[in-house]
Amino acid sequence: MNSSSNILHAQGETSREIEKVHVDDNNNDVDTLEDAWKVVVSRSPMLQVDQKADEFIYKFREDIRLQKEKSLLEFHERLARST
Repeated sequence: MNSSSNILHAQGETSREIEKVHVDDNNNDVDTLEDAWKVVVSRSPMLQVDQKADEFIYKFREDIRLQKEKSLLEFHERLARST
């Protein structure tokens, strides 16, 4: 890859058309069609949305788990005081 911006051709799984992908010289790991496809997918806006959604869901579940744990501890404390 000699020029400052190179064009790779990657074919989508569902599309028969060939997409052009611009790759910087800093990324010399694009040697195969699979590597080119990874570049296409990594630049997908939907991937970024999915990643943010996964992070939100993880944080939400962690918050729920902590709330349950706190509630259980408070319940045991009340139970211990009542006996």
